[in-house]
Amino acid sequence: RRRGKDEESSRTDREILKSVINTSLPFAMEQLCFNGGGIIVSMFIVKLGTESVAANAVSNSTLMVFYSMGLAVSNLSVTIIGQCIGAKDKKMARYYGKKMVWLGEVSILVSLAALLPFLRIILKLYQAPENTLGQIYMLLAIAFVPMALLWSTSNVLPNVLRAAGDVNFTSYVSLITMWLIRVGCSYAVSMKLGFGIEGVWICMGVEWLIRSEIFIMRF
Repeated sequence: RRRGKDEESSRTDREILKSVINTSLPFAMEQLCFNGGGIIVSMFIVKLGTESVAANAVSNSTLMVFYSMGLAVSNLSVTIIGQCIGAKDKKMARYYGKKMVWLGEVSILVSLAALLPFLRIILKLYQAPENTLGQIYMLLAIAFVPMALLWSTSNVLPNVLRAAGDVNFTSYVSLITMWLIRVGCSYAVSMKLGFGIEGVWICMGVEWLIRSEIFIMRF
């Protein structure tokens, strides 16, 4: 009897395995292409000069500090919504999906309120060159406004949809908006129109806006 139970516990559930693969592969490909797009953006930022490269690097790292709490909520939403879907309770999944988006929004606002007074100290930790500080403050100012309004709906909400099994749609939308806006429009605005590194960050905010609109309609 014990041997039979061991064999049953070690047996692979094909449906579960299929679900895991169908969920993870599109997301893995999305992350691969997303990182590739980031490399391309970095390539034309280099052409803007060393000051822009330094300002972009420090600003990106600083921004990650501000949305780290929201990122935790985004990861948490996968587990919570996944359990609701596993229990075949779509009504509860929708309820908690909204709660996760609101929790993500609150976490971003709390992070901004708590960390903004210490922004100068945070930047000192990166030992940013003095000649880049003005540009860093400008980039962060460009990012903070759309971040406060759109980060949760553009980053937490797609994870809610993925956890509900809507993986392909969210991956396609993320890839298309990233390549068209963050890569294509960023190049046009920053290099062709002469907005420089600020143009790249403006396009990032535009991408958050478009992603938010699409994912809200999909939800």
